[in-house]
Amino acid sequence: MLTTVSVLIALALGQAQPTTPEPPAPGAAPAAEGPAANEEAGAAREDASHVPTRRYVIERIDLRGLKRARPEAVRRHLLFEEGEILDPERVLLSRLALLQLGWFSRVESHVERGTERGKVLVVFDVVERNTLLVTDLVIGSTRPQPLYGGLGLSQQNFLGQGLGLSGGAVYGGPAEGRGGDPFRYSLRAGFFAPDLWVPHLRLVAGISGIFLRGEELTCPDVKCDQFSGNFGRAPRTRYQRAGGEILLGVRPGPFERLSASYRYERIHAVRVDLAPGIGPSIHEGWSNLGALTGAYEIDTRDDFFYPTEGFHALGQVTLASRLVGGDYEFSRYLVQADTAYSLFRFPLRFQGAVGAVQGDAPFFDRFYAADYSYFAVGPALGRAMELNFSTDSRYDAFLAMGGLEYGFPLWSRADSPFHRAFLAVGARAVFSSAKLGGARTDFSKLPISADVALRLDTLIGTFNVSVGYLLDNAL
Repeated sequence: MLTTVSVLIALALGQAQPTTPEPPAPGAAPAAEGPAANEEAGAAREDASHVPTRRYVIERIDLRGLKRARPEAVRRHLLFEEGEILDPERVLLSRLALLQLGWFSRVESHVERGTERGKVLVVFDVVERNTLLVTDLVIGSTRPQPLYGGLGLSQQNFLGQGLGLSGGAVYGGPAEGRGGDPFRYSLRAGFFAPDLWVPHLRLVAGISGIFLRGEELTCPDVKCDQFSGNFGRAPRTRYQRAGGEILLGVRPGPFERLSASYRYERIHAVRVDLAPGIGPSIHEGWSNLGALTGAYEIDTRDDFFYPTEGFHALGQVTLASRLVGGDYEFSRYLVQADTAYSLFRFPLRFQGAVGAVQGDAPFFDRFYAADYSYFAVGPALGRAMELNFSTDSRYDAFLAMGGLEYGFPLWSRADSPFHRAFLAVGARAVFSSAKLGGARTDFSKLPISADVALRLDTLIGTFNVSVGYLLDNAL
């Protein structure tokens, strides 16, 4: 790849007119484009097969096409500065870093002749996209909750400074047959600064908050069949959570984050028509949760929507203790990975996750297997912003998931509200157990689920029209 980019630089210093690159086709691997300087300025041609040994100094970095994003916010994500020796690989990686931000629908890079011999201009031509996006759109129905829904929004480039704001809400009202019960809902908000500059250090920082009121049905059988005519008589655990998290971290590399966070929540739980000690793991009455989390994340994917190369991985370790202001003592471990390869010119993604919990963790810090499956044959249903509207309240201490997904591009139209689309065909296998080394939790009659989905990249966000989701609500 380095040799290819160097040849493009040779062409840039020898050809007559800059070329205008075409928009990349879906699934195309990123590559630095090589427009040329003006031949009439007297530049001698370089042989395109010869990799130049001359070292060029970056005289200026030009960012063309910016409308809302501030130039200084964009420059923070470049891996080189003016006055440095030109490194073709860093130009290529900077282009990838800009694409990953989600601020631009297109980023092309090339070099042009500078004002003096031996100096060049590095140019990034960008097309900005809308950064106020719909991140969550939830509509569902279960027997105890005939209708619920929610919406999440995110501003990925607030004030053009690269700051992130997010918020979301899910509302379900009281459960069927219990009109006098408290409403069930979840509210969350967050602020994130992905790239703060201090001398010789790149920091990340964030703060988030949550207020949630929910309940978990705890019937003798997970389907709650004996209460299907009147869920108002079903045993349940009613709970409330309010708290937040503060995060601080560093960027060891351009595509890495190493962070530590502190989370505190004030929790209240009441068991209704349940014997003491029965139901999801949670302390009755008022309790506090204090936890420290360390995380490492790396993301080298070439596209946030339709990646054809690279991988994304996240590792987390959480420790909760009375020493950090809580009433719960537990540890939680999670590793997730997502890789992309090109197979017959289309991307094949491999997905995996392994997690374990030890100790006295509340149920919402354990693993709900339906969250990791395309669908479940049974009452379990993936949660909506951590609210469980199904009758299955089994949360596990161990989880393993493996899957693959194959994508077929459908269209790419930069001037359309529906920018891009692809058809995804995938399958996942999920294993979970209530305790480490225990038997499989039969959250679904089948350990394997599959999906056929239409994925859309639109003006207001990415959307997923999924057969698996429809099956999950129906089965």
